[in-house]
Amino acid sequence: MPYIFTTSMYPSDKADEVVKRYLEAITKYPPDDSLETEIVPVATRTTLQGIKVIRITEVKKGKLEDAMTRTAKMMTMFFNIQEFEYTKERYATLEESMKAMDM
Repeated sequence: MPYIFTTSMYPSDKADEVVKRYLEAITKYPPDDSLETEIVPVATRTTLQGIKVIRITEVKKGKLEDAMTRTAKMMTMFFNIQEFEYTKERYATLEESMKAMDM
């Protein structure tokens, strides 16, 4: 079952605004155990460019498209925060990668 890595960055002076929006976002889109399991719900660090946040989930079998859509919908709630950026990436598990190589 694949992983979704979501990474976001924003200026440190936007932290209060981002936290408020995050609380709204998790209220609207609470964790959905039928789609994914949270491996790293939220991890943050400061950088010279601002604050970097990561989230890692393991997607349930057959739920990748739904989990990616849910993540995208949640992240759109941050779009009007100036200089907020994010990416979402799908990572294969070792088992999936080996299967793709017929191993």
